[in-house]
Amino acid sequence: MILAFFLNLFLGSPALRYESVICTYSESETVKKTVSQKLITITIDADFGRFAEIQFGDDTKKIQYQILLENDANNEASVNILQNFLIGDLESSAEFSADAPKYTRIAQGAHSVRCELVPVKVTAPATQN
Repeated sequence: MILAFFLNLFLGSPALRYESVICTYSESETVKKTVSQKLITITIDADFGRFAEIQFGDDTKKIQYQILLENDANNEASVNILQNFLIGDLESSAEFSADAPKYTRIAQGAHSVRCELVPVKVTAPATQN
């Protein structure tokens, strides 16, 4: 009963269908760094969403990427994806909505981040004989 409730909650919420992102930062089309990050669950008004913040830079250069997945209020099957990309003092933002997105991409000049959206793996509980 409890398992069914949580499966319904997760499967009924497009934003909660994703568990992590695998993000690749490139500069001038050369891959500089790839990071795998778990998405955290957050509360947005009376709904749930997923969020991650990834630091690609170091002490000399701030390179930060943020991604937020939230349910689309206008289409219950869709997820809204909001991205924020910061390089030093330059900031880019992008937003889009899709039914079953597999990846995202955002760019700022010669810099870009591409993220694969990794879905939650739902497995059936083992049966006992």
